[in-house]
Amino acid sequence: MEEALELARAKDTKERMAGVERLHQLLEASRKSLTSAEVTSLVDCCLDLLKDNNFKVSQGALQSLASAAVLSGEHFKLHFNALVPAVVERLGDAKQPVRDAARRLLLTLMEVSSPTIIVERAGSYAWTHRSWRVREEFARTVTSAIGLFSATELTLQRAILPPILQMLNDPNPGVREAAILCIEEMYTYAGPQFRDELHRHNLPNSMVKDINARLERIQPQIRSSDGLPNTFAALEIKTASFNPKKSSPKAKSSTRETSLFGGEDITEKLIEPIKVYSEKELIREFEKIGSTLVPDKDWSVRIAAMQRVEGLVLGGL
Repeated sequence: MEEALELARAKDTKERMAGVERLHQLLEASRKSLTSAEVTSLVDCCLDLLKDNNFKVSQGALQSLASAAVLSGEHFKLHFNALVPAVVERLGDAKQPVRDAARRLLLTLMEVSSPTIIVERAGSYAWTHRSWRVREEFARTVTSAIGLFSATELTLQRAILPPILQMLNDPNPGVREAAILCIEEMYTYAGPQFRDELHRHNLPNSMVKDINARLERIQPQIRSSDGLPNTFAALEIKTASFNPKKSSPKAKSSTRETSLFGGEDITEKLIEPIKVYSEKELIREFEKIGSTLVPDKDWSVRIAAMQRVEGLVLGGL
């Protein structure tokens, strides 16, 4: 791999193209995890290549990063601070193949990490980016994420819906259309409960009417597991017995899933550990959690925040 990286750093454009092509081929064929040092060397090289004047070079760098992330996702998390904003910038590239490769890389990072974490990190740059093309492509990226991860990442929609609704007022028609397509995808997986969630955002009546007109043409999907209904907007809620005399120690705490939009218990699911890799990242996590633990936030948002605290405790540092 080092030879391919060296070739990719060459001054000659054709040599750089050959280098990234060779690098991508090696990573695609490999079944061996990369070391932390190899990932660092790869990311450092590819971050420079993402700004290359030749679009095939930057496209190849994005593809190589996606292949490497599949092999060594844990090591990639150490580079998210530099990598994510650089990939977001490529969503605005003049060439569609580069934009497509950037979207695929963001989805790959969601797969090896957490969709909600990547959406939040990338969204801090993308939702209000000066380039309308970045805003549009990111809306399309999160639309794909809903279809790919909605069944496993239960808080994903909460991270997406508010900024997507803001995009409905974007001055660019392409961005507005991408936003409405994302809303349609949410409705596809959430079903009628999604309309109740929209009402909580106090949208103008004219906007609600337009959205409903689009949603009327969609048949929501109903996913099931063991015969039980399941929506991608489900949240885990820990409940405790308030009558200790009648409860056994085992029964004092149980885990249940309740729809983010309201609904019945669905199925039992444990809190997933959340890994952070620096004190600064941990501080940011608690700052975000603290901002949601206020009385004017919906109860389900506050519950999700407390679950995130438990996930951080389980994940350790």
